[in-house]
Amino acid sequence: MNSAMEEVMNFKTGCCLRLFDQNLEIHLKNSGPEEVKLFSYFDLEGKEGCRRVGTLFPPGPYLMKPGDLKAVYCWIDEEVWKASMSLSFYDTAGNRYSRLID
Repeated sequence: MNSAMEEVMNFKTGCCLRLFDQNLEIHLKNSGPEEVKLFSYFDLEGKEGCRRVGTLFPPGPYLMKPGDLKAVYCWIDEEVWKASMSLSFYDTAGNRYSRLID
């Protein structure tokens, strides 16, 4: 949370394409034996319900082979993050991948 990614992203995108500051970096790792294709959104779940976040950069879907590691970024309100207990990603085969938030 709170990585200063604006300068890095603006450098990588070039051609004067500007991105708003991204304050959340998520590392995705395919630790299974099969290739998966993840959608470019995730759900945050907390006591107040579920909130879908679909503003990930770079946009997906993300094709991940076994052992692949990928970083994705987004901006999220800190209060929403603090109130969340888990996040879940989904693949195109209908599987859900959830992790508790520390």
